[in-house]
Amino acid sequence: MIKKITNALPILCRQWLAPLALGCALCQASNAGPSQADNRPTLAIVIDDIGYHRSSAQKLIALPYELTFSVLPISPYGKELAELAWIRGKEVMLHIPMATQTNAKLDPGGIALNMPPTHITELIATHIASYPQASGINNHMGSRLTELEPAMGAVMQALTAQDLFFIDSRTSAQSVAYDQAKKAGLQTAKRDIFLDNEQSIVAIAMQLEKAVALAEKNGNAVAIGHPYPETYAALKRQLPLLTTRVKVVPSSTLLRNLSHNQREPAHTTSQTNLSNRPWLQGLSK
Repeated sequence: MIKKITNALPILCRQWLAPLALGCALCQASNAGPSQADNRPTLAIVIDDIGYHRSSAQKLIALPYELTFSVLPISPYGKELAELAWIRGKEVMLHIPMATQTNAKLDPGGIALNMPPTHITELIATHIASYPQASGINNHMGSRLTELEPAMGAVMQALTAQDLFFIDSRTSAQSVAYDQAKKAGLQTAKRDIFLDNEQSIVAIAMQLEKAVALAEKNGNAVAIGHPYPETYAALKRQLPLLTTRVKVVPSSTLLRNLSHNQREPAHTTSQTNLSNRPWLQGLSK
């Protein structure tokens, strides 16, 4: 009986919990500071490596801000946490492991250096099918793979088929992932700041300030953090202050605004993604 209920949960969520998700999103908007109708720059904060540390992720998901959660596709709590984030009205991405310069061991479901492009596209499509909540992906590690045009072209082919976006985590200065995403016509951006390479509350607070300053300078910024206790503590303490200066928005909102500003054709949220994220219906343009 428990297994049947668990298997039915995604369907039940979509049919019954959309109003709850919408209510959560509205509550978050009301608690996040000034009105969305102002001219504050936008900041997307992506929390990577979701799937292994359940309690830390749950605390971050509960924060009343529009954080984005990037889930390792094959991880002990990945599907559970993706569903929780979805129910709470938070954006979900997939965090795809990719080959590194040092040939570090990949997490399950990763893209190895010698994987043929057709297999890469099939693998990404399989992960996407397992996470209907996901609206985009970014790379986990990948300092070598993101430098290879054929491999990244294959990744973008899978995303194009599902109308998902791509964020380049920029683990290599020679990454071609962003350019390949642009070439494929995807909504895309590059990571600007890593928040927690140094895992102390003070250091993370300083990185948050850098991210906000960059958003103020350029109109937007993308920051990436991880489910560390220090990251949670820093976000909980600093965001009430920083949201007077920036709007913390889902990654898709920042990318949509970028596309509008750059007058590019891919500037609306697809109907596929709207069905996965009912709280955004009516906000597609």
